[in-house]
Amino acid sequence: MFKRRIKIITSLIVSAIFLTVNSCVDDPEFADMPRIEFESITYVEQRNFDEADSLIITINFEDGDGDLGLEPDENTPPFNERNYFSNKTGNEFNFGVETLEDLLVISDTATIDSLRPLANSQFACLFWDEDPEIFVQDPDGNSVQLDTTVYYRLNERHNNIFIRFYNDINNDGMIDEETEELDFRTINPSGCSANYDARFPVLDDLDGSSALEGSISQALVQLISFRETAFLGDRLSKLKVYILDRAGNRSNTIVTPEFFLRDIQTN
Repeated sequence: MFKRRIKIITSLIVSAIFLTVNSCVDDPEFADMPRIEFESITYVEQRNFDEADSLIITINFEDGDGDLGLEPDENTPPFNERNYFSNKTGNEFNFGVETLEDLLVISDTATIDSLRPLANSQFACLFWDEDPEIFVQDPDGNSVQLDTTVYYRLNERHNNIFIRFYNDINNDGMIDEETEELDFRTINPSGCSANYDARFPVLDDLDGSSALEGSISQALVQLISFRETAFLGDRLSKLKVYILDRAGNRSNTIVTPEFFLRDIQTN
């Protein structure tokens, strides 16, 4: 059995994710698709402005082939952060076959009515990349970054643990998942902050073929209190969590019990 601890910095105001993983080789009859179950959730309240406000959720996992985890520097396909698209097919852009003339860019809004506008759109940065990590050769043969706003969608496989927040915004004593999901990318008035999708590291130091089981404890941390009205406040809340393995297999989705922050708070 082994235990490892990492710290991942993300951006929600200024936020961080602390991840503790305990895993061990065990029952080889686990399915190759990962399976998780809820264990616990606690709240550690911010005491001073320079301290963090934390929700700590722990899940148990099992996986038959042990192909769990991503390293921080794994950013090439299929683990790239963003997918770009073709203006000819609407499908993901194939850099090996298509030319830059086929890339879906902001000028295509003149002829493709379904594209969201960039101007006067508060959250345009959720689908328009004004600083794309795309490099081309200039006339002198130098590699330069493409200076064009490009349409994109986040690639789910860039991360491997996903957390969704639901909150009784209407204060009617129940949570409607269709209308009361909190999107942390749009809560911040400046827009397009990071949500809590993240990575946990590779768990199997061997060949990725051993069955694994264990637990993942993740602290969802921010410098603005979850008690603020714009976040969870004093309202009924719950979380949903799922993970992906390296092959892209999605686990089942677990749902926490509904909670008020005051009821799960620890000292």
